[in-house]
Amino acid sequence: MNDKITKQLTPYYFLLPALLVLLVVILYPVLSNFIMSLHKVRLLKGYGQGDLFIGFSHYAKLLGSKAFVSSMIVSLRFTLLSLPIAFVLGLGMALIFNEIKKYRPVFTGCLLIPWAIAPVVTGYMWRWLFHDSFGLINYGLLNLGLIESNIPWLAEPNTAMVAAITANVWRFMPYITIMLLAGLQGVSTELYESAQVDGANIIQRFFNVTLPQLRNVIGVVFLFATIWMVNDFALIFIMTEGGPARATEVVPITIYRIAFEHLKLGRGAAAGLILLVFLLFMSTIFIRMLFKDREGNRVA
Repeated sequence: MNDKITKQLTPYYFLLPALLVLLVVILYPVLSNFIMSLHKVRLLKGYGQGDLFIGFSHYAKLLGSKAFVSSMIVSLRFTLLSLPIAFVLGLGMALIFNEIKKYRPVFTGCLLIPWAIAPVVTGYMWRWLFHDSFGLINYGLLNLGLIESNIPWLAEPNTAMVAAITANVWRFMPYITIMLLAGLQGVSTELYESAQVDGANIIQRFFNVTLPQLRNVIGVVFLFATIWMVNDFALIFIMTEGGPARATEVVPITIYRIAFEHLKLGRGAAAGLILLVFLLFMSTIFIRMLFKDREGNRVA
């Protein structure tokens, strides 16, 4: 009996060091943040000295704040517009690269450059490209005759969001392409041959063979990309600083302003935890959708 219990517990013994690291690196900061969010932090008296306990007052004020709710909407719009575009382009690139046999590693290596560049560098690069006076975007559009005068991309609400989404798509498309390319290489050629024998054309093979086989990979891609895009701070802050008129002020920028510009650390901690809960909720939905079929098979 003891040997059986020991055998069942053995995998958890191997996981114990990693769990301890997670407790220190993740759980402690989250708990510390939660405790801070329940207090009005008084920096002049020293950290943790003289903090006033106010309960969930910060959460109530944030959820009732038009600025914070607006930043949540901006984050959702930024993510929901960026992700589908990046996914469609990434899927198209993955399908093309999957047909390339010669020099594929070279092409995929070059493709990873936008993903490897630091977000701060990417932000400055696209800020320069979209500059209204000497940016290459306006220069190219003027030479092609598509516009009559320079467009102030980063000075108007709608065009600023377009510029931020463009830069975000450029940065995330390589990650999506590489992930989907790895999934495509795992699809058996026998499935395509069987579908072709049954008379399926290329479009039918794509929707009935390729996409179902990529379902799990697509789920993982959407999960991580959503988390990263909602958490994105550096790219948008460097390009627009959340402006103009808060048109691109996503939640991380709002948290930064609350905590480090207005020095309201307790409220900033509460805003961070609200964002964490939102991401956990979104992750739960993605994971349930991802493993829905597996749970059904287990029940069966």
